[in-house]
Amino acid sequence: MRRPRRLLAGAGLALMLAAAATPAPAQPGTGGGGGTVQGRVLDVSNGEPVEGATVRVLGTVLIAVTDAEGSFVLRGVPAGPRRLSVERLGYAPQRVEIEVPAAGVIGMDISLEVRAVAVGAVVVSATKRALGSFDAPLSVSVQETAEIRRHNPATLNDAIAYVPGVQFVGDQLNIRGSSGFARGVGTRVTLLMDGIVINSIDAGILNWDMIPLTEVERVEILKGSDSALYGTSALGGVVNVVTADAPADPITHIRLRAGFYDNPPAAEWIWSNRTLGYSGVELSHGRKIGSLGVWLRGGLAGDDGFAENSDSERLNLALRLGVGDVDNRFRLFGTWAREDHGETTLWCEAGQCDTRGLQFQPAQVPVSDLDDRTRSDKTLVSASWERSGRVTSTFVRGSWQRNDWRTDFGSSVSGAESNRLGGELRLGWQPIAPLFMTLGGVGDYSDVDSQLSAQHDIIDAALYLQLELGLGPFLTFTAGARGDVRWLDGGSFSDPYTEQLSPRFGIVFAPDAVTRVRASVGRGFRAPTVSELFTATQVGGFRVVPNPDLLPERSWAGEIGVQRVLLPWLSLDVAGFFYDFDQLIEADTTLGLASGEILVAFRNLPAATVQGVETLARVSIFGDRLQGFASWTFLDTEDKASGQPLPYRPQHLVTASGNILLGALELGADWRFSSAFERVKVFTNPRSDPRLEMRALDARLAYRIGRQLLRFNVDNMLNYGYNLVERNLEPIRRYTVALELEF
Repeated sequence: MRRPRRLLAGAGLALMLAAAATPAPAQPGTGGGGGTVQGRVLDVSNGEPVEGATVRVLGTVLIAVTDAEGSFVLRGVPAGPRRLSVERLGYAPQRVEIEVPAAGVIGMDISLEVRAVAVGAVVVSATKRALGSFDAPLSVSVQETAEIRRHNPATLNDAIAYVPGVQFVGDQLNIRGSSGFARGVGTRVTLLMDGIVINSIDAGILNWDMIPLTEVERVEILKGSDSALYGTSALGGVVNVVTADAPADPITHIRLRAGFYDNPPAAEWIWSNRTLGYSGVELSHGRKIGSLGVWLRGGLAGDDGFAENSDSERLNLALRLGVGDVDNRFRLFGTWAREDHGETTLWCEAGQCDTRGLQFQPAQVPVSDLDDRTRSDKTLVSASWERSGRVTSTFVRGSWQRNDWRTDFGSSVSGAESNRLGGELRLGWQPIAPLFMTLGGVGDYSDVDSQLSAQHDIIDAALYLQLELGLGPFLTFTAGARGDVRWLDGGSFSDPYTEQLSPRFGIVFAPDAVTRVRASVGRGFRAPTVSELFTATQVGGFRVVPNPDLLPERSWAGEIGVQRVLLPWLSLDVAGFFYDFDQLIEADTTLGLASGEILVAFRNLPAATVQGVETLARVSIFGDRLQGFASWTFLDTEDKASGQPLPYRPQHLVTASGNILLGALELGADWRFSSAFERVKVFTNPRSDPRLEMRALDARLAYRIGRQLLRFNVDNMLNYGYNLVERNLEPIRRYTVALELEF
């Protein structure tokens, strides 16, 4: 029964894709006719252009995003009285009534009032085309450049950790409890850079060091399953990093960053008689040369680490070229990153090092692990072409990614080389103003040659379709589906390793300019990685055994949310969400009584659920000089077979932040709290291995002199010693100073 269903779904998508490739004749009041609305969006306080504002014609899905001059153009607007919705993060949303002629052009200037609590940043991850986050059918958090740099991050994940509903457990990104922890293998989050997947090829981990930090324009964190657009690994969410276009005028950025770690909370934990520090430099230059836009970036960083054997060195180079304008442009992008770092699997127990009479030394590793290291090289090269017309749009992309890593654990040396060749074709078609169709196809070929999992190859192919339909001036409906097929180590066309049809439906109700009600439900799935299926190794007291019979995991996920600006100084977002998992992949751990080893194998849980509530309040008072937000995420998780909570998920997650502007001086603080995990997988005795809350208070200061900025941060200000993963100490107090120069 599976084959006819698969062929029917694939044929249907193929037919719709072919239909969309044929332009429709122009009809009155459609994308091929109607009037043109153009103008500028300006800041009412100073008359400066507002870049990145979304301008939408209500009752349609016509949308435009303002450029650096604040300009926008909307073509094919149906004639008659129309209402525009204008939104930009940091400005009060506005609606403007206009009269559109049957043919011709109407021009206008639209002024927006600054209001820090307002929402409406540009996002593309929710629908694969630009729209305002206020109009997304599921929760999307957006971090723009200023907010990212505010935290003085070494790599982008340092800033992502402050997003409401997000927690890092070890190196695992956990969005609303969807991921848990799997010791560096597998993830239920897809990491994109300009729409290209940069998860590692063999293990699926997130390659944060590939991202050119100084050239990030914004980061979109999509909370919820989006396999309907992004396929495998988007089961728990998507992080899309959007890099900036080259500026019209030449700009050079220099970022110098340095700092040091304080002593551990207990004097007995001090393991080094020298000050442990870190430093880094990033340099980038961007400019336009005629129609050619270019920016070049390089970064170098070193870190002694706060714990023994946690030192690291990183190098990153990136280049971006672009030719053309918003209607017809070609882009070429390349990035390369190298990292060399020590490995700290578990802290030192009594008898493994000089514990000075203590039961354990959390800032040290066993003597046998002192020289354990990993080196990795990561490369990504991509080329894309995008063309937009009145009725249709076309996007074509090709990419090559390579990961190469080596580990040296003394008696054991291993490594892997992997490559991924990928391509995407996406077509957009707007046959009438209230309807926009996005259709596309994706194909990837990956090969992995690993000493831990042998040699394997993967072919992925997918077709997707999404419809956006304006149902009157207050309601927008989205529906879409993606069909994925994976072949592992060959196999016939009719007998793939796995196949999945992932539908998604969403609706946004906008009764007024300051309120959005959203609801969505969708299917998610994740095929196990090569590492989860085939890895066989022994390291640091762990012995990993392969499980080639591991099944793909699937879920139904959804949410209902309300977002509203309650007062000029207060906005509120409340969402209820759920994940209903089938064959959830978890790392099953067993302590070998005879050998003392920890046996690890990936298994399927037949059924599991994650459900919860997330609230977010933003405030801005004293003319936006005092701003802040507070969020609370409540999680209720269950492994249906055992009735126990899922491991490594907190029940309560709180994030709060505040900033005060005093002229050129900015002061701020951040608070992150996570309740102790109800369940862990390895060292499960709470007496010998207590489970602790996360309580992290960070303070920051910034002072601006013209275009130059000096920052000073204190992270974990209370020097609270805690761990999330058993026998792994989280970072202790550290002091960081950074100088950001622009000229």
